[in-house]
Amino acid sequence: MKSIMVHAGSDAGFESRLQVALDLTRRFNGHLSLILPRPPQDYVAFDMFGGAHFIAEAFDVAEQERQKLRVRVDEKLKVEGMPWDWQDFDGTTVDALVNAARLGDVMVMSLDATATGAPGHGRALVSDVVTASRTPILAVPLSCKSMAFNRAIIAYDGGFEAANAIRAGVPLLAATDAVRIAEVEASPDEFPVTDAATYLSRHGINAEIAVVAKGDTSIEERLLAETKAWRPDFLVMGAYGHGRWRETIFGGVTRFLLGEIGIPVLLAH
Repeated sequence: MKSIMVHAGSDAGFESRLQVALDLTRRFNGHLSLILPRPPQDYVAFDMFGGAHFIAEAFDVAEQERQKLRVRVDEKLKVEGMPWDWQDFDGTTVDALVNAARLGDVMVMSLDATATGAPGHGRALVSDVVTASRTPILAVPLSCKSMAFNRAIIAYDGGFEAANAIRAGVPLLAATDAVRIAEVEASPDEFPVTDAATYLSRHGINAEIAVVAKGDTSIEERLLAETKAWRPDFLVMGAYGHGRWRETIFGGVTRFLLGEIGIPVLLAH
């Protein structure tokens, strides 16, 4: 993992995701790219008839804010002793992050568990990017201050998405001292959890298996309890793109884990 990308901006979550991106870059001796979208809503007004109007004053203000951000972040990164660059993208935030991530190893984003889920914000933004990208997303809660590599937990149900998340997470998992695979309602028709452990062992990762027992509580509540008991530094899980699972992942599970525990989550589709 050498190419670390982070969504740059002046929002409330930027400092936490920047710090996590710095921790990753330092850990893997990598290169940090700051992805700075230039969404049209910052300087274009839309009327009721579908017309769009360029607002020069709004454009100038937005550019001034972007320049202030660059100067502030550059001053911080100069003392970090690591290579970095800025990449500007015109278009929506989703398009900018998806396009930038094509040749990245991981994209660091924020996931505000209290967000409403409106397009371009919080869970909706992470959901849109991870389901459109082949690059894993590291979703960072606003409360997160750093990225540690002592313990990691994997949410595994035997599906393709979970398998993709494990493969994407190998560099992070290999750098972690202890790894646990939490099997959550795996279907007998899917890949058994022992296959996941065997795959990781071939990368030098000795993962223990914990079967999350079925019960009267929801999947997210049981996974939350397992995660709290293990006290990991981050979670690896698949991002499910349709139906009940998508609502669970970007609703219940993500809200619980990031809102209640405050750990980063590596998502892959």
